[in-house]
Amino acid sequence: MRSIFESMKNTIKHLEVVHDIFCDERNFRDEEKSDYNIYKQDEEKLREDLNRLALDAQLYSQKGRQMILADFLEYIFLGRGYYSIRSREDRENFIKAILHFVNLLMCYEAMTVSYNLRKKFLEKLGDKIREVKEEEHYDELKDFTKKVGLKKEETDAPYYLDRYFDSLLPKTAGGLWHELLVYIFLLRNNFGYIIPLILSQRLMSLEGSIVPPDFLIISYEKRIYGVEVGTKKEIQSGSFSLQTAIPTATIDTINSRASDRCPICKRWIPLCDFVIKNYSSLDKEIIKDEIRCLEECNVYSKEEIAAGECPYTKYSRNKAQRLKCTQHQYANGLHYHYNCVLKNISKDIRKKIIKANDAVALKTHYPYYSGLEELMRKKG
Repeated sequence: MRSIFESMKNTIKHLEVVHDIFCDERNFRDEEKSDYNIYKQDEEKLREDLNRLALDAQLYSQKGRQMILADFLEYIFLGRGYYSIRSREDRENFIKAILHFVNLLMCYEAMTVSYNLRKKFLEKLGDKIREVKEEEHYDELKDFTKKVGLKKEETDAPYYLDRYFDSLLPKTAGGLWHELLVYIFLLRNNFGYIIPLILSQRLMSLEGSIVPPDFLIISYEKRIYGVEVGTKKEIQSGSFSLQTAIPTATIDTINSRASDRCPICKRWIPLCDFVIKNYSSLDKEIIKDEIRCLEECNVYSKEEIAAGECPYTKYSRNKAQRLKCTQHQYANGLHYHYNCVLKNISKDIRKKIIKANDAVALKTHYPYYSGLEELMRKKG
């Protein structure tokens, strides 16, 4: 990521150099003064226009900052990244890159429960961007030692501090990574040509604007469909469909197993190497989203998985009276880090779970999103 950030910095520096040259009258010979005068006059008028629009606040400010940060990252992958795709192998590498990047986004959110990481992040951010230090809740969040940015019943922070924390990261709680995962989900399932509209959340006309879905699909049958990532946007999607006659499907992210937050440690469970390798291989047919780790994984041995050595394995089990290895408080159907479960049960139960080699309980998942079943049937 550092090389990407350096490249973006160079883009900004390049534009600054062009601007600085034309702003300095000393760079112009006498016969070129008219070029300078025109530039100066239009630059002054442009500055006035932009001030009236407050356009700079749309590029960086506390309000809406999580959206701005997410837009920047989505521009890298969806606005420019496709230029790097020239072959089938490039498509596979592109999918793989997004899956690894999703893991980075999940890692960032360790700051919800890690006061150490959060404090170091805020201190460095305040040193790099001085105006952040002046923001109303900066010092309070920096000194806050408990959990922040979780669900209402799980957070230790007041609401305003949760909101401020959210403004410091790009679309927290999966907002950004679900959009990226849905994009490669659409690509991998070969629905047609995908048009990302995530960076164009207002389609303008002279008289007004319309809010489009996150993606449009142009099917191979020359039909157009909208895809909205996340529920609770049915009214927005319905309005778009009524005004454009483009049918729009809503993608369920809440029940997607593409990302689970462990109820014990409150950290997200990332995508494992087995998932990334297979999901990015376009020759690999994936017919179900659940992976039984003990039966399918070829990265870790069965013994290593059972002992909890894989940091990605999930544990999800309901109690069964005939199975002694399920007689504990975490056999409740939720999805946990398997190694978190092992660390938080008695030594006796731990031995029983490891010895059981419970193929049903130890699992992980490929990215899969419901909501496009009708489109899948049409494709089939």
